[in-house]
Amino acid sequence: MEILIALRSFLYARRKRKKAPHVFFPKAAIIAPHYGWDCRTEENVKRVLEQDYAGEHLIYLVTNCVGESDYDSSYEHLLELVRGYTNVQVVLAPNIIDNNLPRSQKVQNLMSTIELLPNDIEIIAFIDADAEIRSDWLSQLVQPLQDPKVGATVGGRFYIISEVNNFLKDLASMTEAAWVNFQLTVQGDHPLTMIWGGSNAIRRKLIEDGKVLERWHNAAIEDHNLTLAVRSLSQKIHFVPEAISICHTKNRSWKQILEFTNRQTIMTYWMRHKIQWAILFVTAVPKTLILMSAPFLVFSSRTAMLLFLIPLLEIHCYRHSFSALPEEIKHNQQIQENIKRTSFAIPISGFIAAINAVWAIFQNEIVWGNVRYKILSDTECQVLGRVADE
Repeated sequence: MEILIALRSFLYARRKRKKAPHVFFPKAAIIAPHYGWDCRTEENVKRVLEQDYAGEHLIYLVTNCVGESDYDSSYEHLLELVRGYTNVQVVLAPNIIDNNLPRSQKVQNLMSTIELLPNDIEIIAFIDADAEIRSDWLSQLVQPLQDPKVGATVGGRFYIISEVNNFLKDLASMTEAAWVNFQLTVQGDHPLTMIWGGSNAIRRKLIEDGKVLERWHNAAIEDHNLTLAVRSLSQKIHFVPEAISICHTKNRSWKQILEFTNRQTIMTYWMRHKIQWAILFVTAVPKTLILMSAPFLVFSSRTAMLLFLIPLLEIHCYRHSFSALPEEIKHNQQIQENIKRTSFAIPISGFIAAINAVWAIFQNEIVWGNVRYKILSDTECQVLGRVADE
C-alpha cells in the first residue's frame, strides 16, 4: 500500500507541474479564523496580508468574543497588524457558549464573516491561523476554479518540528508530524480527495448551490461539510501542491497527540466519510496486529523475522512520498531533515492510526478549542460546554 501511495504521489505531482499556469483573477475574499496568539501567528498574518494577487481581494481576520465584554487574545493583535490596510477587516464573532449557539466556534466565526461579504465576491479562500503560506497562495488556489467541473481547491498542510531536542523528547511531536504529513500523499484529482487542512478555496456560489450555511447551522466541522457540498453537486476537489501550507509544531505531549488524532478520525467516521475511515482501518489495524504478534512468533517461525521489515519499508516509502511538495519547499534543507527525522516515527503513527480507527467506532465526543462537542452526524452536533485548561 505504501509503495502504491508513493508512486501515485510522484505521478500526480509530475502531471500537475506539466500544466501551464492560467490567468484567472476574479474578486476574492480570504477568511482567516483565529484562536489564541503567539509570535509565529503574527508572521502568518503578515503573509496573508502580503498576498501577491493580480485581482481585487478582501481579507477578513475573524476571532470571537469571550463573555459579555471580553474577546479572544488574538483580537487586539489583529487590530494592530491591519492598521493602514484598506482591504482588511477584523471581525468579532459571537461566542457560542455565551450565546447558546448550536455549532462549533470555528463554524460560527466563518458564518459571521460570510454574512459580511460583498455581493461581487466570486471566490472565498480559507486559511488557518497556524498556517505559513507562500505569497502566491491565493493565486494558486484560484486558478483551477475556472474549470466548472472543479468545485473546490485544497492545499493541505505539512508539519515541521520547529524546535529540535533529543529524539525521545521530540518523539510525540515527530509522530504527530508523520501522521499529518502522510495524509498529503493521498490527495490528488480522484473522488476521495477531501477539503482539509485549513488551506482551501471555493466559488462563492457553492455557499448557495451546496446549501453550505444549512449544513453548517448545527455542525461541528466546516471542511468536511464543504467536501460533502462539492460532492452533492457532482463536482471534484482539486489538489494544489503549490498551496500546501507549513505548520510548525514543538514540545507536543502524547496526550495532545492522541486528542488531536482521535478528533480527526472521529470527525471522519461520524461525518459520513466512511470510505476514508475504512481505508485507514484496513491499512492500519491488521498491520498493527501482525506487528504486535511478531515477538511471540519469532522463536516458532523463521518467517516471522520478515515482519520486522515492514517498518523499514514504511520509513523508506514515507521519505519518497513527497513529490507533490513545491520545489522550493521540497529542496529546503530544513524540510528534508524534517522528513528524514519524522520518518522514524512512521511505524508509531501507524499504531496511533489503528487506535484512532477503532476508537472512532465507539466514541463521538471531541474537544476542540477548549469546548467539548458530541458529533451526531455531518450536519449535527451538541455543544456540551467549556473544558478547563490543564
